[in-house]
Amino acid sequence: MFQLRVAVLWVLCAVSPMGVVEGLVPCGADGKVLEVRVTDCSRLPCQLSVGRTYDIEIDFEPAGTHTSLLVRVSVIRGGQETVLVNDEIPAVVSPGNGYTLAYPWTVRGDIFGLVSLRIQLFNDEITEICGLATADIRQAISIPM
Repeated sequence: MFQLRVAVLWVLCAVSPMGVVEGLVPCGADGKVLEVRVTDCSRLPCQLSVGRTYDIEIDFEPAGTHTSLLVRVSVIRGGQETVLVNDEIPAVVSPGNGYTLAYPWTVRGDIFGLVSLRIQLFNDEITEICGLATADIRQAISIPM
């Protein structure tokens, strides 16, 4: 359904042209989420189309020092959770600094309708980010000309 192409972590220093997503629900983390941005989404549920790629950016302040973190994105529907992304990001982060996790993902066509998405950034000792968001996934409709 979603494909992680590239994950980038950088020191927070620029403002993105994407709108800020309101309504993200925390799900237990030691770090602090400052802001979340998704292409063409400013409030939940995000309206997503199958086959389209969306850029996600999450600004955060970590609670601990790390040389790498794991990013996990999963979809929850009907009480069942399916992990879509589970990749390591080699990046040095430390408390007191702001960072941005940025990655594009493409919506695939195996799940439709209203779903919950869980986004986590963690290592073995600490969860830096955990947030739940809702999305309405729809089949893209093409109109012949």
